[in-house]
Amino acid sequence: MTVKVTDKVDQKSYDRVVELLVEYNKSKTEQFANEINKPIEIIVRDDNNEIIGGLYGRSIWGTLEIKTFVVKPEKRNNGIGKKLILEAEKEAKKRNCRFISLDTFSFQAPEFYEKLGFEKIGTETDFPKGFEKYYYRKSV
Repeated sequence: MTVKVTDKVDQKSYDRVVELLVEYNKSKTEQFANEINKPIEIIVRDDNNEIIGGLYGRSIWGTLEIKTFVVKPEKRNNGIGKKLILEAEKEAKKRNCRFISLDTFSFQAPEFYEKLGFEKIGTETDFPKGFEKYYYRKSV
């Protein structure tokens, strides 16, 4: 047996590790086989076709997970973030998801998510040091 540690990701190795995890998860979650499990991308562009915000995630096992979400700082407070979340909610309903989940740091936008009806369901303290990481969920 050999163990290799590196800060460079080999795509072929990564893909195989993901494949192993997916195989294992499928063996334990057969009751969710009919759920819609696929990625989501929602992008907002300005009139110059420049990306000013976006959302990435996936639907899996009846939940739409938001993994990456941002609006350019100078474009915030104009309803763009809310529009992105509302579009994600629409897509979650189309995919028959029961929930939307996400995590955010205390220095990011927890109040934004709470205004949109997300409920804090967990807190990881001192991550990063001096801050918290919050876990949110919303029924759709």
